[in-house]
Amino acid sequence: MKISLFPNIKANQPTIFNGDLQTIAKGLLADTGENVVSKNELPLWSPTLFDGTRNGKNAQFISCLVYDLDDGLTPFDTWRLFTDWVVIAHTSYSHKPHYHKYRIILPLKELVPATEWDRASKWGFQLWQKVVGRGEPDPKALKDRARIYFRYALPDPELDQEDPKHPRNYFQTAESLQGDLLELDWESIPQEAPQPSPQKYSPKKRGPVTLESLELDSAFRERIASQAGARIVGNNARYIRCPQCGDNSVYFSIDLAMPNVVRWPQCNHRNSCQWWGNLKDLL
Repeated sequence: MKISLFPNIKANQPTIFNGDLQTIAKGLLADTGENVVSKNELPLWSPTLFDGTRNGKNAQFISCLVYDLDDGLTPFDTWRLFTDWVVIAHTSYSHKPHYHKYRIILPLKELVPATEWDRASKWGFQLWQKVVGRGEPDPKALKDRARIYFRYALPDPELDQEDPKHPRNYFQTAESLQGDLLELDWESIPQEAPQPSPQKYSPKKRGPVTLESLELDSAFRERIASQAGARIVGNNARYIRCPQCGDNSVYFSIDLAMPNVVRWPQCNHRNSCQWWGNLKDLL
């Protein structure tokens, strides 16, 4: 089994790790330390294998189906519903006793081509509805073929006054892994008809130039990204200062003809800031 490893949130060059399930489970479930004051200090991993740096264009294959739960509608014990298959589960860094946040990882019997992940993620959501039928895994995380996830860790007890002892995951040893590898039947999902590419602005076009038409043009969007001090990562402009919270956490996509794009700038602090706006708001 292969996964991609990243030393920190800003790293963009994956290290491919090839090992058996027991070794990978031990690595993903090993507590990275009890003195972590911010999850941004944690190493990360991805079920995606990349040909180059981490972005959607370079995604080649996906080795695991990952459910990222943070809506608080299902408890951590939901992982037990998936024990017909090999399942790896652990609580998230921000998990609370009254508001469960956790991750369920199902290694796949066969790698899924990244080009088919749109269909595969739909099949994965259908599986969740069939097996659990309550709550919703993060849809963006489920669909993102280049997604990375923070490794398992517990907050510093001194910073977690509400719950100094978080419940740990159930898989402390490799012997806990049981069941079959998941056969993800993505081919049963009908292919969608290709969507027409958005029209790009042409200076020869008659009539007044509107901001709406300019915002469809990738060259214009790249200029805005440059003026806003962004760092281009694949097809996305990232690390832009948020007008609301002040962190370098705003991102948007450059070429809207690419799959899985983010047209409107938005802050990635989804649970705290939730800012989104227009390109002009970044200048």
